[in-house]
Amino acid sequence: MANERMINTVSVGVVYVSGPDHFATSEAEKAHILAEVQHGLDTLATNEPESNLTWIYQPLSVNLSSFQPWEGSNWPGLTYEYYNYSIDAAVYALANDKIYFFKGDEYIRVDPNNGWKADAGYPKPIAGNWPGFPTSFQSGLSAALWSGPNNKIYFFKGSEYIRVDPGNGWQVDSGYPKPIAGNWSGFPANFQSGVDAALWSAPNNKIYFFKGSEYIRVDPSAGWAVEAGYPKPIEGNWPGMPTWGVWTPDFTKGIQAAIWSEKNQRIYMFRAGQFNQYVRINPNDGWKVEDGYPKPVGLGHDAEAKWRDAALSQLGFSSGTDGMIQLTEWFQNAASAQFGYIIFFTKLPTAWIGYASSGSRRVTIYKRDEGDWTTWTSIDSVVAHETGHIFHAPDEYYAECDCESLHGKFIRDVNGNCNTCTTSQLTCLMDGNSLTNVCDWTRAHIGWKAFLSGIDGAVFSDANDKFYLFSKGYYARYTKDFKFEEDYPKPIAGNWPGFNANFSSGIDAALWSAPNNKIYFFKGSEYIRVDPGNGWQVDSGYPKPIAGNWSGFPTNFQSGVDAALWSEPNNKIYFFKGSEYIRVDPGSGWAVEAGYPKPIAGNWSGFPADFANGVDSATWSPGNSRIYFFKGGKYVRVNPASGWAVEGGYPRDINVNWRMAFPTD
Repeated sequence: MANERMINTVSVGVVYVSGPDHFATSEAEKAHILAEVQHGLDTLATNEPESNLTWIYQPLSVNLSSFQPWEGSNWPGLTYEYYNYSIDAAVYALANDKIYFFKGDEYIRVDPNNGWKADAGYPKPIAGNWPGFPTSFQSGLSAALWSGPNNKIYFFKGSEYIRVDPGNGWQVDSGYPKPIAGNWSGFPANFQSGVDAALWSAPNNKIYFFKGSEYIRVDPSAGWAVEAGYPKPIEGNWPGMPTWGVWTPDFTKGIQAAIWSEKNQRIYMFRAGQFNQYVRINPNDGWKVEDGYPKPVGLGHDAEAKWRDAALSQLGFSSGTDGMIQLTEWFQNAASAQFGYIIFFTKLPTAWIGYASSGSRRVTIYKRDEGDWTTWTSIDSVVAHETGHIFHAPDEYYAECDCESLHGKFIRDVNGNCNTCTTSQLTCLMDGNSLTNVCDWTRAHIGWKAFLSGIDGAVFSDANDKFYLFSKGYYARYTKDFKFEEDYPKPIAGNWPGFNANFSSGIDAALWSAPNNKIYFFKGSEYIRVDPGNGWQVDSGYPKPIAGNWSGFPTNFQSGVDAALWSEPNNKIYFFKGSEYIRVDPGSGWAVEAGYPKPIAGNWSGFPADFANGVDSATWSPGNSRIYFFKGGKYVRVNPASGWAVEGGYPRDINVNWRMAFPTD
């Protein structure tokens, strides 16, 4: 069984991908990154000592000096701030047939007649380039609007606005700024305090203002007043407007900028999510969002492939997922690790600052501001979080995270800390990137919830020819010829009818009894009996105390047993406690036979010393007429036909023949 639990040895290929100029990563930056990765993952491993987790770090550098960052962007020539983050305002100026994007204290001018490229020399500061702009309007604009009816441009900032006259040297008209309230007739109170975006539409000569999930429409030909029936919700009134998706922001929740383009008679609306995106609307086709939108302003989720495949090619590997797995396995084989994955670190464009794919076994970490990696001091927690994804743990912070589907690879469980499932969300690895708190559900998803320190109970059931191995609150099931069945392990709770909370949380021992075709489960000083012939129900009247119900049990065995075993060759039942065992004869009143307890040592030939000091569980295997004893991550096999001796070549790791990824020494 593939080791995709967060256990044992894991190779971590740390791949630095540099580009030209300021897209390069220095040696000092690489040292900082590696130290952060080591701190994050080493700290994460301390959350579960029984995982026997060891990370093997292997750095590798790739230099793509001739690579062209942002090549292929939909709005060429902008900078990373405009590609990655939201813009403050946008406006199409009919006076010079240019588009302006504003962000912070700067702006970029785009020429629709030159491939929609940014003009040379931009970005520029607002201050000094827009005559008469008040100081407060020189940064952080809220919205911008070209008004066809009077050929003016309006800029909004909070509850105020200014008006610019392109016909008068692009000067701010006198008397501005003015408050929105009292100057824009019919504006609702919340719109008077500020707007998010504004748009003049030539096809109907209307002006639209957006605020949150609502919008209003103004008619310049009717006193510039808000029309009756507004505000209205964006959703349902702008056909095809995207809602939230994995890579898509919810445009119905708000628009951050909007423009009318005289060039192609289209409306553009912008909203940033994981990266800045836009839609294009055709007023001549029912005001619908056109097919293929939203699109990224720069590059989208496929941005990584542009530089990643170039890096893989330089290293001699295939492109895409195949190449990433080849590189991962190259690292893994070099480290002789049981599992491996890779982490790309780059300043070259990607869709988001950090994300992972368990299928391609890679994490990508992106320095979005193209700056110095050494200024980023939380790489450790980001890497730990994304590593959780590699081992199949889902996010817990998305408003739309799934509360019902099962997640995980080895142990599957719901996402119980999803913020839509709980009113008391915990700050954990997959929510708040906590290095020192792995939530209970995440522990299941990454394989830490059970089958770490040993097998609590093992039993073969003649009723269905299946093996069962139990650990904590979970169990695995095998066929008679030791094939690990799909969709296991499963929780005991809900799958074994009649188990109370105590037994559902885990058992100490399990026993198949051929004389009555029942299964017995032991927990502390109690036991229950299950009838496979009655829907695998717990028989009525259980649990019962061991004391008084198992004749002749020594006092220390009455308080609980470590393992139980039905042996077909001699029709006897064995119970183990510490370094001793007893034997019960179902043919003689189910009584403990005389002369017991006996020490394991000297009576079970070939038992290693640690097994002679006690075993965790045991089961008879009818398929090969052998007995299996488990202790920690090891097991031995006994052949009753050869003097009840441990066979040669044992003990072995549970991983070997039981096909279970298990922590090993």
